[in-house]
Amino acid sequence: MSKAEAKKRIEQLKAEIWRLNKAYFIDDRSDVSEDVRDALKRELIELEEEFPDLITPDSPTQRVGAPLDGRLPKVKHLTQKESLSDVFAFAELEDWKDQMERALGKENVDFEYLCELKIDGLNISLVYENKDGKYSLQRALTRGNGIEGEDVTHTIRTIESIPLSFEINNCKNVPKYLEISGEVYISKSSLNKLNKKLPDTQQFANPRNAAAGSVRQLDPQVTAGRDLQMFCYGLNTQSSDELGLKKQIEVMEFLSEHGMPVNKNFVLVTTLADANKLYLDYQKKRDSLAFDIDGLVLKVNDRRTQHDLGSTAKAPRWARAYKFPAEQKTARILDIQLQIGRTGAITPVAILTPTQLAGTTVTRATLHNQDEIERQDVRIGDTVILQKAGDIIPEVVEVLINLRPNKTVKFKFPKHCPSCSSDLVRPEGEAVHRCSNSKCAAVRQEKIEHLVSRYAFNIEGLGQESIEVFIDKGLVSDPADIFFLKQEDLIALPLFKEKKTDNVLSAIENSRLIDLDRFIFALGIRHIGRETAEILAQRIAWPLKELSVEQSDSLGPQTSLFETEKKEIKVNGIKLSKILNTLDNIEMEELASIDGIGPVVAESVIEWIKDEDNRSVINKMESAGVLAILSEGSHAPQIFKEKTFVITGTLPNLSREDAKKMIKERGGKVSSSVSKKTSYVLAGEDPGSKYDKAKELDVEIVDEEKFNNMLK
Repeated sequence: MSKAEAKKRIEQLKAEIWRLNKAYFIDDRSDVSEDVRDALKRELIELEEEFPDLITPDSPTQRVGAPLDGRLPKVKHLTQKESLSDVFAFAELEDWKDQMERALGKENVDFEYLCELKIDGLNISLVYENKDGKYSLQRALTRGNGIEGEDVTHTIRTIESIPLSFEINNCKNVPKYLEISGEVYISKSSLNKLNKKLPDTQQFANPRNAAAGSVRQLDPQVTAGRDLQMFCYGLNTQSSDELGLKKQIEVMEFLSEHGMPVNKNFVLVTTLADANKLYLDYQKKRDSLAFDIDGLVLKVNDRRTQHDLGSTAKAPRWARAYKFPAEQKTARILDIQLQIGRTGAITPVAILTPTQLAGTTVTRATLHNQDEIERQDVRIGDTVILQKAGDIIPEVVEVLINLRPNKTVKFKFPKHCPSCSSDLVRPEGEAVHRCSNSKCAAVRQEKIEHLVSRYAFNIEGLGQESIEVFIDKGLVSDPADIFFLKQEDLIALPLFKEKKTDNVLSAIENSRLIDLDRFIFALGIRHIGRETAEILAQRIAWPLKELSVEQSDSLGPQTSLFETEKKEIKVNGIKLSKILNTLDNIEMEELASIDGIGPVVAESVIEWIKDEDNRSVINKMESAGVLAILSEGSHAPQIFKEKTFVITGTLPNLSREDAKKMIKERGGKVSSSVSKKTSYVLAGEDPGSKYDKAKELDVEIVDEEKFNNMLK
């Protein structure tokens, strides 16, 4: 990026960050998530580091907080307020330690670190004045711009956990003023109760917004009814020195001893590795806490070392906010490409500047379809907000129009398949374009990749690159050909050495026995995902049970090695041709009436079964020795029919997948969220907020032992 381009980008970022800050800090409104604001700010920091002469005094990186709201009086802080520098990875923590050692001119310093939970609330400073040996609360200020803040004493006084006065005993040097820092927050349960009382248009999006909005109320009676709380964690330097507090942990103990509300989950560690272990632990159980946290705060414990390290223009060098992976981030779109799926569906994909999102580096994000591109007006060069749909698939959720470069053009959806140049069609009533060519090479590639994937046949060692080579060399032309590969086919390929060849052939052999639901999913029928495949397998399991065999030698003459390895295994196996016949005999109306199937899926299944090419693939797989397995639970009594389970926490012996399968095989459903319609919550260790929700709604909670008894 040239200096001129950087200058323009910096000006755009500054304007957008201040606009978002005003909405967040002053108007108590979240136009975007905090992750997005952090991402924009980090981009600005990186540009200013690259072009330091472009830094201006009005940059958000040079000032703390946000503009003040004119409704409340502005008061100068006793000491200037600082903000914390953020880190998002353990490597950044190690860099921080190196920076501190360089600043001290020492190597291999054995720092102690006080680790505190980073409460997601509103920063408040409490000023207590010593009068006749007793400290009384004089005022409470928001952080504001770091120099002065808004006087919110009238609302903070309503927080019952904050003492209005206290005494210090057995201390020779008693400071005139104490300035105590902390975070005002509202618990998750209190937020739920508050939102139920408010109209939809006035409800708060998150606890942090609710706390900020409540603190800034002009009427303290409104605040008093909102159950605000506060955790205190800091004391101004001069007072700490006068009181003889030499360690950061002593500050926390002093505050606690004198009645200040302190979060007791602080931990003193001697290595960053220990701090990281604590961080990972809280990342797992953050949902089970009564309040929101977005990471840990690490502080050098020795206050003399803190003094020696000092601060930058706005942040202490001796502390870091170790934040959890962002749930939303920003990135720029470098290109828009088309991806072809196994059913011929064309999905537009944004190619992005590399971005860390929820713990992984993201370079691609789905744009879904043409309608979504047009609705959001997504263009190459745009800065966009990303999130992971279902915590898995990155997607673009919003375009930041104010950061759009000049002369961008709208994306034009093509009329022809990028692989085979056939016409793209968009069936009436659908949002997705599809390739009209059933023999399209890209579609064939996707079908084969789907067949070998984890939740289908799960053939390890066969990825996109290997399958591309197979197709190019003429070794496979449809998914069934995978099961006819031989050692001489693979060993001659550049990607395959002897060990890999043996491993792949072994994986193929071991995959020939496959659960019925996984087999149905592997076929790649349109609209049939894992859940629907389980439902369909459950429906046809009963008639298929009468056709099952209980020995592996029914697999045919091509599987002698396989027979030798599997001879001792007793399974309820079904020949694939019997599955075809069973599906042939199900009427469309009957299939559509199954709960979880419906007419659209039923029509898709019937159309797929009627296609001669598809039938040929199934028959080829049968001749290759593939056998579908009916699990023991496929004919289990339907004791959970019309019952809905939610699984939360870590079960002692069962995996979540096993528990889900047991429930579904017995006619039950598994949901991801607790509601009044939930029948049972199956809870293990560290169950989280779902457990609390179940108790609140009086939903029956069962542990693994009780669940096993229910199965009996």
